[in-house]
Amino acid sequence: MRTIVRAVAALAFAGGLTLTSLAPAAAAPKVLDAYCSPSGDYCTMVVRKADGTISFRIRAFANYFGKATACVRKETRVCRDRRPRRHDGLFDWSIRWQGNFPKEGPGRYTVRWLDGDLRIGPALHFRRR
Repeated sequence: MRTIVRAVAALAFAGGLTLTSLAPAAAAPKVLDAYCSPSGDYCTMVVRKADGTISFRIRAFANYFGKATACVRKETRVCRDRRPRRHDGLFDWSIRWQGNFPKEGPGRYTVRWLDGDLRIGPALHFRRR
């Protein structure tokens, strides 16, 4: 049950939706993996949009991290920094996979957010076919 609640919260968090607007939609983004802090102050996620674009995000109620770093690894590790943007009253760190990180063929990719040397939540994963 806890996983379902977190998944719904992450989906609502990812799209800036309210729980009353979670009706199925053809163009709705899909959360591939997510983690929300126990306090609920922030969530990290991997999201696939309807057009196939994959992005890595942090959504938070405050600017907890300043500049955060997204690192993606399959065979090689590549990291990119992001500063937050304010969106719908939340702070949003977001970066697209396409164009920012190498595509190293099919398989499992690991995404990790960092604040300096400190990890922001656990590693997240997605698969490329």
